[in-house]
Formats: sequence, C-alpha cells, structure tokens
Amino acid sequence: MKKTFLIPFTGLAVFTFTLLSDSSSLFKTFAYAEENLASFQQEVLLAKEKHRALTDKMKAVRLSMDSVSPASVDEIKVSDKPSQTIKIPVKKEAAKPKPEKLKDTPKKNWLWPFAAKPETISDGEALYKVAVSDGKITLKEAVEIGLANDLELEALKKKAEVAKAKLVEAKRALFPSVQASMLPPQTSGGKQPVGSTDAEFPAFRIFKTESYKVAVNQPLYYSGELVLTVRQAEVNVQAVEKEYHKAKNQFIHEVRSRYYAVVKAEYNAQYQIELYGETNPLHKRLEEEYRERVLSEVEHLNAQSKYQQVFFQAEAARNDLDVAALNLKQTLKISTDKKVPVYLRLGYKKISPTLNEVTELTLKNNPDLKVKEIAYEAAKLGVMIYQAKKGVHFDLKGSYGILGERIYDDRSYTTGQIGDHNGNIDFNRDKEWFLGVKGTLPIGPNSLEYERVKHVYAPTVIAPTGGSEDWSEKWTFNLLDKLSLITDEKSAQAAVLQAQSDYEKAKGEVLSKLREDFYNLQKSMIQIETSVSKLKYQEKQNAVLKYLLSMQETAPANFMEGLIEQAQNRFSFIQAVVDYHLAISSLNLSIGDPDHFETES
Repeated sequence: MKKTFLIPFTGLAVFTFTLLSDSSSLFKTFAYAEENLASFQQEVLLAKEKHRALTDKMKAVRLSMDSVSPASVDEIKVSDKPSQTIKIPVKKEAAKPKPEKLKDTPKKNWLWPFAAKPETISDGEALYKVAVSDGKITLKEAVEIGLANDLELEALKKKAEVAKAKLVEAKRALFPSVQASMLPPQTSGGKQPVGSTDAEFPAFRIFKTESYKVAVNQPLYYSGELVLTVRQAEVNVQAVEKEYHKAKNQFIHEVRSRYYAVVKAEYNAQYQIELYGETNPLHKRLEEEYRERVLSEVEHLNAQSKYQQVFFQAEAARNDLDVAALNLKQTLKISTDKKVPVYLRLGYKKISPTLNEVTELTLKNNPDLKVKEIAYEAAKLGVMIYQAKKGVHFDLKGSYGILGERIYDDRSYTTGQIGDHNGNIDFNRDKEWFLGVKGTLPIGPNSLEYERVKHVYAPTVIAPTGGSEDWSEKWTFNLLDKLSLITDEKSAQAAVLQAQSDYEKAKGEVLSKLREDFYNLQKSMIQIETSVSKLKYQEKQNAVLKYLLSMQETAPANFMEGLIEQAQNRFSFIQAVVDYHLAISSLNLSIGDPDHFETES
C-alpha cells in the first residue's frame, strides 16, 4: 500500500505526521541513584560551583526567554486509527516581511541626454525580490536564485560555447581556404633600367602594376585526420555539456542540503525555546521551594543542572540557526544582510525504489560516468588522429586572376607612334593562373614531399610579347622534421590508458556512493517510523511523570529530563524526514536527474 507522509500542513494523505505542541505533555521517568556518600558529596560541590558560574549569564537571557509564546497546536490523525494522534509543537512560520519596493525608474530627459540611467539588477536579484514578496522562499525558488547567481555555471556555459566554436573550426578545415589579393595601380609599380648612357635622358622607365587574384587551397586526402578531428571536436562538445549538467546537478543538491539545514535548525530552535518556556516556571517554583527549605539541596542541584542544560540547548539551537542561514545565503550568493525566510512545510511522499532499478539508471545516465566515458572516447580518437598523421597527405593548390602593367616613358615614345599621345605603353590586362598538387609522406621521424605545379603568366614589362608559362616537378626529403609525431603518439596512448583508468575508478566510486545513498534512504524511513513510536511512548511516559511529580513521588529533575527527551524526539523526527529528502536528492544526483524521484507533495 502506498504511504504518504506530509509535514505539517496537509490533509490529503492516508498516513500523515504533524508536529504539535502541548504544555501538559508528560515525561519519561529518569532514575537517579547515589552510589556512595563520598562521591555524591563531591558531585554536589561541583554542581554548586557550576551553578554559581552560570547564574549571572542566565539572568541576562531569562527576560527574553520569558516572552516566548507557546506554539500553535493542531492535530492530524496518525495511521488508520482515528483515535491515535501525536502532539508535537509545530514551528511557526516567520512573519511575512514587507515586499521590497523597486526603485522608481527615472524618466528619460530628452533635453539632457546625459541624465542618470535607471539601475539594472541581475537575474538572481530579480528572482529573490519576487520570491520574498510573499514572505517565504520555497525550495524551488531557492534553487532558481542559486542557479541564476552561480558564476561557475556561467563559466561552464562559456566553455561550451568555446567547444562549439572549436567544432566549427574543425569542420572548416575540410573545406577549401580562399585568399583574395589586389594590387591597385596607384600603389604598385617599379622602375625598369633601359641601359642608356646619355645624360640628357633618364636611364630607366617607370611602370605601374595592376593585379587581381584569388588563391584556393583544398585538402584532398589526409588519411582520415581531418574527419577524426571533427569527430573529436564533437565528442569534446558532449563532454563540456555533460560537465555543465554534472555541475548543475551538484549545485542543486548543495542548495537543497543547505535549505533543509535551515528548516531543520528552525524547528530545533523553536523546540528548544519552547522547552525553555515550559521548564522556566518549574524552575522558578523549585527555587522558591528551595529557599523555603521544602526542596532538598541535592534535588535542587540536580534540577538546576537539567535547567542549565535546557538553557544551553536553546542558545546552541539559535547559533546553529544563524550558521545554517549564513551558509544558505553564501550558497545562493545573497547578501548576508538580507533575509531568507524558508518555507517550513516539509512534504513527504514515500517511495520505494529497488537497488537494481537505481543502479541501471545510474550506469545509463550518471553525468560523472558520462564525462569519463566521453573523455575515454576522445583519447582513443586522439591516438587515431596521430596515426593518421603518419599517412599520406595531399593538397590541391591554385590561383586565378588578371595582371596588367603600364610604362611611363619620356624618351622613347614621345613621337606618338607607339602608345598614346603622351608616349605611355599599356599592356592590356590578361589572365594569369597557377595550379599544383603537393603531397607529404612521413617516414619515421623524416618526411618525403612531392610537388607538381604549372604557372601561366600575363604579359609584363619583362615579357611584353604574350607572357610566359612554366611547369615543374619536385621531390624533397626532410631529415628529422617529424620527431614530434612519435612523442605525441606516445602521449596519446598514455592518455587513453589514463582515461580508461579514470572511468573504471569513477564507476566504482559512483556505484559505492549509490549503495550508500540507497541504504541511507532505507535507514531514514526506519528512523521516521521509530521516531513516531518514541513520540507516542514519551507522551504517555511524561503523563505518568507529571502525575508522580504532583504527588511528590518523583524528583523534579526526572520531570525536566522527560521534557528534554520529548524535545529531542521531536527534533529526531524532523531530522529523519530531512535525511529522507537528502537521501532522495543524493540518489537523483547519482541518476543524473535532480527531479527523477519527486518527494515534495
């Protein structure tokens, strides 16, 4: 049968637990017996010294403690029997703070454009203002605020963008590279010597060059290196995305842990303050009885030590609450002077996953395992890439354009018979192109290169009668220019072994943590049932103690001990429920989905 436990404000469940308060609850019997007179007298002297040391401190805090009002009381049925109820004080929710007013946006000043611009707030600050407007911040709202403020996640987003850019760069290497060049006639030219010895005329002619060209370089065959590089870049993108997913899940789990720590501390602080409020009147009455010599010194000191214990627990609970709230603010990146009124309702829906079920999901979806698995695959691709670099590489290179030159001559062409009326000869722009194939073959640490090219040149000053052509075929042997290929390949092989080792190690750690989380889940469910039984037992036991105290059949210290035990049982119940939520959150973290098992109703 499916069980649902809601704490404390639900009424739709078959099985519900609610924390309630009752100032007339009874306490567990505490047996006090002396062993021998000498040791007992020594204890009395030590208790007196402790009493004198703490009396001054307690008086300063007692006035503030006396003003504590009892918690509201409610009752909800436990199990299927309508007559069974558990009364446990419920922590009151904090008073709803007034929503913070947003600053008025200044109007634009059309006459003075340099007026102050309206202040902008971050996404996290905006989410905080919206969340706190109703007087409480739910767990979901806390997670949203934390995600918006976390800089590590923003850095991982940028890292993912870089990885995607690297993928585009790797794909770009598969396509031809194109280069366009231009030589305007106004900025390009030169001088041509004419061999004249006549001092009346210059010994050279000035010319201007005009050229437009497009060059192309296309990889033809790289033994699979370029394709493998693209595949490795795709794997790197997946790895970065998994790293972001992993960091996000871990952050959500951390926010939940800090959030539940505040909720737990809130309940504990209320329980301890209420305990102090219940024991304080009794303590005052015992002080009067001791002064009137109605109460023995031994019983007075015993009760005084219990009362001091209550006082210490109340102070410690307040300090724990302050520390828990500070940790939550730091995790959410919220200023310490701001309030974080957590929602004190603890919803609880019982789930019972099997170990095989969560193990299968973890092996399939765990982000940490995925990151290690992808890293192992990328390392293997790295080895294949370095092996491909030892294969044959061929590139196709070529260019196409036009070239033209004009000669400015003041001596040979002044008659106008050749050139224009100023004696300027214009070599019309003509086609010029180049085509070649280059291949490289690594031979151990050396390499062998082959190149075959053909050029077609346009007419120029040097060759004015129709241009020229040339072709060539060249072989080149490079000695010890590929030593890096050997060392890089060995490094890649070592990276493969390291990645494989990291994956196996991560797999063992994840499965070990998964089992621990699974057993913590089972333990927390047992603790919830146990704490409920203890609460019911302690309630009846305290009723007996209260009656015996009224008949002066038991020591007042036993009555206080029962109060302390009841407060501890109440907190143990909250602790068990919080542990249950954290165990589920940790299981979700291992599975890779922070919301796979939903425990909030």
